[in-house]
Amino acid sequence: MREPDSIGVLISGPGEAELSVVLFRGGWADVDFVTGLDDAGTLPASGIDSAAAFGTRLDQWVSRVFGNRRAT
Repeated sequence: MREPDSIGVLISGPGEAELSVVLFRGGWADVDFVTGLDDAGTLPASGIDSAAAFGTRLDQWVSRVFGNRRAT
């Protein structure tokens, strides 16, 4: 049986907002985001050593990208 080296998720929100996370077996992730034309980049993502740690970080990333948005 083969085990994957990574898993990814793409979350889209209001307007142009997107969060892309690829979690790697080695304990790091590639995290990219876009919230608009003038706000895009990468977020720090290393030292992820458990599912709980990933969940905590994911909550932080989602808050960063989508937290200040209100439903219209």
